[in-house]
Amino acid sequence: MKYGVGHVRALVSLLLVTATGLQAQETASPTQIPAKTFARLSRMSDVNISPDGKYLAFFTPIDGRSQLYLMGLDPGVAPVLIPAVPEVEFRWLHWANNERLVFSTASLGKRQGTETVETRLFAVNRDGSNMLPIVKPSQDTTAGSAIPVDLPPAQLQDHVIDWLPGERNHILLSVDGDADGRNEVRRIDIRDGVFKVVQNGVSGVQNWIADRQSELRFGYGYTDTEAMFRLKQANGEWITTAGANWPLGQFVPLAFTENPAIAFGRGPNDAGRYVIRRMDLSSGEFQETVFEHDTVDVGELEYDPVTGTAAGVAYTEHMPSVYYFDETLALLQRSIDAVLKATNNRMVSMSDDRQRIVVFSMSDVEPGIYYLWDRGQKKIDTIGEVQPGLDATVLAPVEAVTYAARDGELIPAYLTVPRGIEHRNLPVVVLPHGGPQSRDTKAYDFLSQFLASRGYAVMQPNFRGSTGYGSAFAEAGKGQWGGLMQDDVSDAARWLIEQGIADPERMCIAGWSYGGYSAAMAAVKTPQLFRCAASINGILDLPRQIFEDKEYIGGSVWTKHMGLDGESAKAVSPYHQAEKIVIPILIIQARDDARVTSEQGQRMARRLKRLEKPVEYVEISNGGHSMNNEAARLVVLESLESFLAVHIGAK
Repeated sequence: MKYGVGHVRALVSLLLVTATGLQAQETASPTQIPAKTFARLSRMSDVNISPDGKYLAFFTPIDGRSQLYLMGLDPGVAPVLIPAVPEVEFRWLHWANNERLVFSTASLGKRQGTETVETRLFAVNRDGSNMLPIVKPSQDTTAGSAIPVDLPPAQLQDHVIDWLPGERNHILLSVDGDADGRNEVRRIDIRDGVFKVVQNGVSGVQNWIADRQSELRFGYGYTDTEAMFRLKQANGEWITTAGANWPLGQFVPLAFTENPAIAFGRGPNDAGRYVIRRMDLSSGEFQETVFEHDTVDVGELEYDPVTGTAAGVAYTEHMPSVYYFDETLALLQRSIDAVLKATNNRMVSMSDDRQRIVVFSMSDVEPGIYYLWDRGQKKIDTIGEVQPGLDATVLAPVEAVTYAARDGELIPAYLTVPRGIEHRNLPVVVLPHGGPQSRDTKAYDFLSQFLASRGYAVMQPNFRGSTGYGSAFAEAGKGQWGGLMQDDVSDAARWLIEQGIADPERMCIAGWSYGGYSAAMAAVKTPQLFRCAASINGILDLPRQIFEDKEYIGGSVWTKHMGLDGESAKAVSPYHQAEKIVIPILIIQARDDARVTSEQGQRMARRLKRLEKPVEYVEISNGGHSMNNEAARLVVLESLESFLAVHIGAK
């Protein structure tokens, strides 16, 4: 019996309405969209089709938390719902074969006093049966006892390095089973978790890459003080290099070609922008440049959904894009773009025969739509919307802009202005991104769109230290916390005033994580520029953050660049400079944040109150660093809305 996509859409719609109470919403203007609509998690995410093209699996929220949903594309196949347990979140999923689905979860943990994110790997049959964790504990046999002793579970258990498409009941997994900072590689049977170690751990190696014959060829990671690379040569011998002594300079292998001596590597070209090249690892020579962009860095490789081999390159100019050097996938991409012309389109999953393809489409004002492209029946139809109830015709278009920093450097940024409003004399929220080794894009963003819906223009600067614009631009941010990076953010605000876009009396700065640090530092350094500041899970005690980060593998490497060169960490730490804050500041902190511990927000709020500074403190019990549930996001949005209305709202 053949399926109809209407059947799929009806099932998905029924699921969303009954599980969440979601009703169709008439949207006459953005101000009528309630905060809870923006706070919702994606109604569908990570949609994957089974190898035979007969089943879909995806995540969908119920009662504000994601659940795993499996459904058949043929009528009469009962759907299966797998709920997450409390305090555990789903991360990703993958059909290993037609019968067995593998998925990852994450939860908060603590090891030797350091809060951690713990990941686990599960497998389940498509009918919901035989669900089990597939990473068994390691055993210690060195203590002299005849009875092996189970060691504590590994912290990170979901780093699959090869799905072994030729033997789909097994995977290769990189995991540190004995918590010694060295990842071994296991060949695991996903039906029962039985495994065999195929590569023992090596000091400084936390990641492994296999060639197309599924033989391990490359390992990389960190020792306590430096980066480490390990390469298997053609004669079977391993060579190990540390620091910058890699034979091909800064180019690091990502995947192998059909020839195990030739790898795809990513590194900077002469202009400092990252490109993808083919590299001969035996001779140390480059063969050719696979792809480079004139203005932005090339990102990671894209892999064929069927074969798992490298097939393209991801990059972001303003929106995430893929260049396919695989001719088959390139043709499919051109075909889908010819039909869906108004959106950015990406093939996310396909059946083994490439006849049924899941496509994800999005834009600056479209959160996302999943389509099922049936090439055999020559039709494309909707599976489901990511955010039904958000009307693309009333959300605010995002404009790519560039402004000059005080030293003349051109800084890329994104400006979101409420639809239908003149770009003059507006209340503005400057919204620096987290990381700081990341970047903003033109893609739909729930926070900036929410703020725009409340009448605020939103400026998202990709200050120096942001990734994507070449190595020199990224390197310029190292050791510039509270310095050059902060100046770039302040210069964005000044540019908005110079352009007449911003009302200088109604400017606020807000941010998440590093962005929260930047917002708090703006309250310290430039209180004359901003009327208020808001920090969401922000780094507020820099010395404490540096100390805690050093407890992670590789932490001593990346913490070298936190802070301001030539100054103590306290000199650019909001907590230690709190007496300089005179503008109102809102601190929103998740109690279960494993990345920035909640004590930072608590202590900052207490100190500001002792100093009789204007501070509001909001604590969320369950949200994690990313506020990963709807209740937490709603508190963030409503708290921001109230705070901004008081300090920079409509006159």
